[in-house]
Amino acid sequence: MYRKVVEQVPVRLAEDEMLLRTRWVSVDPYLQGIALDTPVGDHMGADSIMEVVQAGPAARFAVGDLVQGFGGWRSHVIGNGGSRLWQTGTFPMVFPAYRRLDRADYDEAMPVTTALGLLGGPGMTAWGTVEKFLDVRPGQTVLVSGASGAVGSVVGQLAKHRGARVIGTTATPAKAGWLEELGFDAVLNYRDGDDPERLAKELADLAPDGVDRYFDSLGGTLTDAVFGMLAVDSRVAVCWQWGSQVGGEWAGPRLLPMIMFPRTLIRGIFALEWFTEENWSALRRDLGALVRSGDLRYRQTVHRGFDSIPAAYRSLYADRSASRGKVLVEL
Repeated sequence: MYRKVVEQVPVRLAEDEMLLRTRWVSVDPYLQGIALDTPVGDHMGADSIMEVVQAGPAARFAVGDLVQGFGGWRSHVIGNGGSRLWQTGTFPMVFPAYRRLDRADYDEAMPVTTALGLLGGPGMTAWGTVEKFLDVRPGQTVLVSGASGAVGSVVGQLAKHRGARVIGTTATPAKAGWLEELGFDAVLNYRDGDDPERLAKELADLAPDGVDRYFDSLGGTLTDAVFGMLAVDSRVAVCWQWGSQVGGEWAGPRLLPMIMFPRTLIRGIFALEWFTEENWSALRRDLGALVRSGDLRYRQTVHRGFDSIPAAYRSLYADRSASRGKVLVEL
C-alpha cells in the first residue's frame, strides 16, 4: 500500500549537501523485496536520475549536473549523494554513491534515460553476467528466463553475439515475437503455474542436447525443469527468483544432486559489485558499439507524471504484455 505525501520542506543545506529534482524514476521487479523491507512511513526506494537545483559550497556536484542514484519515489531529494547502508532487510547492502552523468556519453541512439536501463543497473547486470561469469562460447545452448525484460533481452543478445544458440522464455505471444525480432533462436511461452510435464517436454524439444548456460530470473517450476537438463560444465547465473519472491513457490525438488554429475557452476548475481568507473566505461564502450552497429536493440516503456509511478510499478506484475524492456517514469 502506497500513499502520496506532499510536504513543504524548508531547504537549509549543509556545506556538502544538495537539493536535487527527480527527472526520471526506474521501476524494477527487485523493488518488491525493497518494498517488503521498507519501514512503514518511509519513502519507497528506487533508482533515479536527478538534477542538482541547489548545492552547498562543498557539494560533490554542481548546479545543473545530472546524477544517477537511489533517490526513490520522491520529487525532490536533499542529501550529500554519498553511499548509504541499508540494513532493514534480509541482509545488509550499500546503495552506491550518486554518480554524475556526462551528457557527452549520451545521444539520440542512447539518450540519458538509458542510464537507468541499458547503460545503468540492468545493462550492468546483463553485461557483467555475460562478460565476467557465463563464459558463453560458440555453439553452446543458452537459456534466458524472463527474456523480454530489460536484463534478459540484453543477456540473450550478448550470448547470440558470442555465437550461442539462444532460447528465451516469456509470458505472452506478443513478447515472444519481440524476442524473435531480437534474434533469439527459440522462445518458450511460460507463466507461473504452467503444467510441469508440458514444460519439461517443450524444453527437451527446444534443447535436446541440454542447457550449457542458464540465466535464471524466474526460478520456480521452470528452474526445477532446467536443472534436470544441465550439460557437463554448465553454468547457472541466479539473478532473481520470481517464482519464489513473487509467486510464493518455496517448495520444490532437491536440486543439488542435479549439479554433481554435470559439475555445474552456480553464481548469484548482485550487480552492485561491478559498479566501478572502469566497468561503467567498458559498458558504454561495448554496448554502445553494438547498438550503433545494429547488433543490439533495446526498448524503453516510459510513463509520465509522478502520480503514475505506482501504476508503472504495477505493470511489472499485472498486464505485463503492455511493457517492453526498461520501464521508466518521467516526472
